[in-house]
Amino acid sequence: MKIKQKFLYKNSSSNKIKLVLEPWAEEFEVKPDSEVEIIIEGDLTKGYLMIESDNNSLIIYGWQGSLIQLYKDGELIY
Repeated sequence: MKIKQKFLYKNSSSNKIKLVLEPWAEEFEVKPDSEVEIIIEGDLTKGYLMIESDNNSLIIYGWQGSLIQLYKDGELIY
């Protein structure tokens, strides 16, 4: 079953956050009080989305065959 899901991430901290998209090893900076829109699409029978975070980073893991798009201020950046 193929799905397409959109979610927003807002950095509410006073520090910049490193956003990492795996398994592509793409890294982006999310400045304080800014947000990014993340769209993931793929076949749910092949895996699932996993999100991990700590004080300085947010890591989003796609699964086999999934595609991720990242928008910042309405502009596609990945």
